[in-house]
Amino acid sequence: MGVLSRTPAPIDCDRPASADFLRVLAAWAVGAFHIWQQSWYSRPAAEHWLRAGSVGVDFLVMLSAFCLFLPWANAAAQGRPLPQTRPAEFYRHRAARLLPAYYASLLFSLALAVYRSGWSRALAVDLFTHLTLTQQLFPACYIGTQLNAVSWTLTVFALFYLVFPLLAPLCARHPLPVLGALCGVQLVYSLWTLPQYGGYAYPLLFNQFPAFCGVLAVGMAAALVFARLARGGWTQHFLLRAGCTVLGMAALVRLNALMHAQAAAAEYQRFQLVNRMPLVIAAAAVVVGFGLGLTLPAPVQRLLRGLAALTYSFYLWHQMLTVFLKYDLHLPAWQGVTPPNQLGDKVWMHRADMLYWAAALTVGAAAYFLLEKPAASALHQIAQKMRAEKAR
Repeated sequence: MGVLSRTPAPIDCDRPASADFLRVLAAWAVGAFHIWQQSWYSRPAAEHWLRAGSVGVDFLVMLSAFCLFLPWANAAAQGRPLPQTRPAEFYRHRAARLLPAYYASLLFSLALAVYRSGWSRALAVDLFTHLTLTQQLFPACYIGTQLNAVSWTLTVFALFYLVFPLLAPLCARHPLPVLGALCGVQLVYSLWTLPQYGGYAYPLLFNQFPAFCGVLAVGMAAALVFARLARGGWTQHFLLRAGCTVLGMAALVRLNALMHAQAAAAEYQRFQLVNRMPLVIAAAAVVVGFGLGLTLPAPVQRLLRGLAALTYSFYLWHQMLTVFLKYDLHLPAWQGVTPPNQLGDKVWMHRADMLYWAAALTVGAAAYFLLEKPAASALHQIAQKMRAEKAR
């Protein structure tokens, strides 16, 4: 992935730009899906990504496993001692990274919920589960939540983070049994869930943590493959690196075809569960292929890294902000009880699409620079001071 050169630049073994590329693509897909749901404005060339964009969450889960496990994979590939991260330190780092921005968005959604319906016992329970990242485990707080609807994914991430300090060193030492066990969990869970399609329970089940265990295995396996191949004399050969770029392009084409099939599926949620592994394997192949391929110019890498940094705050704010603008503020301006998109007003659809994207990107960027980044830095400094005091 990058410019032609007879002397390929070294591969970034710790943070390949391809991971940033997939993160941006996945976040865009999820945002496009939710904004399209409200505006109904679509672009023919990318319409299948709009309709199937919710699958971007699967890519983000796989990518989280890839990025978190990569230091262990690199150590195993080089025969170095594995990283010695204590669970408490790992949890503290993850909390500092995720919770400040999440709680800020949760506070906004809570204010909206109180404004719309007032305070209630159900809202109190909803709030408690969201504060503890357990919302997905309770139907009323997951499917029927009054708060930030996209935050269910944090339950999946929280459960993954809970087991990761044990899972990472175990997988680095015994990859095949661990990865096989994770895939087995997803397979058994999926086979149990599929017969319930069409019933009340299925929407509550198909995105639960066990349904992503194989996805996590794909991300960790991709990290192992990337770490094994990212070093050695072959990386200095232009044609071999160019071949990896071609493989990355082929994987992206395959991913695009799978997104076409996902968008066209009559039984959308069933198709997603059945084809979850092919989709994330294609996405992982994009990361590995481009990661081992020709290197992008430094300015493009910096741009991708900057955009990737904004994706978390963007993800937290885009959906609820879009709904707030459309139904609470009636923007772009409309009157009555039926939104203009349902009346076929294409001019309004286009304006709505532009407004919702502009708002989501602006608020997401502001949340990152004014809250997420400073809070993570401050909490990191506090943790460093506490460790320094204990060491005295």
